[in-house]
Amino acid sequence: MSATTQRSHMLRPRLGMVVSSWPHEDGAEYARQLVLRLPEIVPSDDLEVILFPKPYIHERQVPEVVKFFADKNLDAVCIMPGNFTLDHIIPLLADALHLPAVLWGLAENEAWGALVGLQQTLVPFTELGLPYRFVVGQLRDRKAWEKVLVYARASALVQRMKGMRIGLMGFRAEGMSDVMFDELALRETFGTQVVNVGLTRYTRMVEAVTDAEAKSAWRDMSSGFDARSTPEDVILYGVRAHLALQKIVAEEDLQAFSVECFHDHLGGPCLGKSIANDLGVAASCESDIPGALMMSAMQLLSGEPTFHADFNRIYFEENSGILHHCGNLPRRLAAHPEKLELFPIRAQVGPGAHGPVVHATMKPTPITLTNLVGRRGTLRIAAMEGEAVPYELEFAGSAAKAAFSFDLGETLEAWGNAGYGHHYAVVVGHVARQTAGWCKLLGVPFQQFGAG
Repeated sequence: MSATTQRSHMLRPRLGMVVSSWPHEDGAEYARQLVLRLPEIVPSDDLEVILFPKPYIHERQVPEVVKFFADKNLDAVCIMPGNFTLDHIIPLLADALHLPAVLWGLAENEAWGALVGLQQTLVPFTELGLPYRFVVGQLRDRKAWEKVLVYARASALVQRMKGMRIGLMGFRAEGMSDVMFDELALRETFGTQVVNVGLTRYTRMVEAVTDAEAKSAWRDMSSGFDARSTPEDVILYGVRAHLALQKIVAEEDLQAFSVECFHDHLGGPCLGKSIANDLGVAASCESDIPGALMMSAMQLLSGEPTFHADFNRIYFEENSGILHHCGNLPRRLAAHPEKLELFPIRAQVGPGAHGPVVHATMKPTPITLTNLVGRRGTLRIAAMEGEAVPYELEFAGSAAKAAFSFDLGETLEAWGNAGYGHHYAVVVGHVARQTAGWCKLLGVPFQQFGAG
């Protein structure tokens, strides 16, 4: 996966659809016609639907259905009774497919007995521990399709995260106990692999970039930046780090990474992280591997890059706060993306601070703040939804002013009292529902704060 070509795209789940029926009951002809009508009704911009081409009426068909979907790389299956269906055949199929199931209870008059037949199967689904989402609605009900989409995206996210490689350069940053992680728990739960790149290898690769290579790369990219306030040697150090990070990403086939920048490398990788996030490679700060994992997941849900930050100011009277980090905001999230300013990182932020930081604020947009912490047996995810609002930076770095419809002070207290951390993977859009669905499928406790 090339860092120069990869882009983040919103998940478009692959959903198998099966119409079930009992041919001896009223509505059987409606069920047969439903198979023909569904392709015209499915919201194909949001979902890629693969439809089993005939009604499913008996468990003898299970091998046939499984074979039909075997090479389709499905994320979930939607089973929609077109009329009354003998309930036992539905969990048999879902179990054989090994997929989360949307169980749609049609409310059309023509779908005689479809809802009651489906309701009968919900107890077996629950008792057998089969993952499902029960939806009731008419065929063209956009609200019902939205519920299907939320669940299908959550299911797709489970699949897409498996095999994800997250590079770690360094170890836990000094003083940041909440970013410690359980590597095996992350692999067991999310299917991700932590790749130990090492801080030494990163440093050597930065040093190996020649002046000529750095200057050539800067000539190619400088038109997109206003770097008048930054000395050339500071700029070129950031470019070296960017080139080194891209090389590491390519060599290790990384989909995310984090660098132990705090304290000795503050500012060095900021430009490279900003660019990586724009390219769809999630890059968190301060060796926060759980943060990188959440950034990857959230960019898949949103189709946008993510921003890694923490609150450094709270305005209690207006329930807003400033999310800030040294200088890692991706261009695609910036309020003024056409010309990003580069400033030298402030020397007083820590020993070894050296490099150019992106001086920019986030564009106005709905946002969700997410956080993953814990170890095996205690992994948990939290979210809160708000809005990024216009803001002029008061200090160097990257920032977003986040406004909320709830009491932010009380919510931050609740967040802390529930044992969540200080870093936020900030994602475009309100995605708490999809995140909750993802967590339920994974068996990870989820809490949304400020949601009433």
